[in-house]
Amino acid sequence: MTVVKETTKTGAVVAHDLTLCPLVMDVLAMIPAARRVGPIIIDETAGRPYAEHAYAREWRIIARAAGIPDKVWNMDARAGGISEADDAGVDLDAIRSAAGHSQASTTSRYVRGTIGKSRMVAQARAAHRNKS
Repeated sequence: MTVVKETTKTGAVVAHDLTLCPLVMDVLAMIPAARRVGPIIIDETAGRPYAEHAYAREWRIIARAAGIPDKVWNMDARAGGISEADDAGVDLDAIRSAAGHSQASTTSRYVRGTIGKSRMVAQARAAHRNKS
């Protein structure tokens, strides 16, 4: 239940424990155990992993049908995951490694204007004031 992948851009190797990904586990539960071999996401028409950019095209068709605006891209989910980790207080270097980024500055660009850091700062300030 571990996926290890070499990233396309940098060649960095990333690994993910799928047992810690509830949505993936829900989808896997729908697949008979005997068929759980090979790629996780396949092009149903071709019966193989999606060719470059094909997944994004298919995702957009489904997104439009679901009413998702064109300004929202599939890759925004990656930024959402990175932002969620940042909000949870995960060390930026750990997030960088999990994302397969070679530079922390790249990871920082994925962190969206979330409220998590602001909350942590406000809580730390309140705790500091309450010490005296």
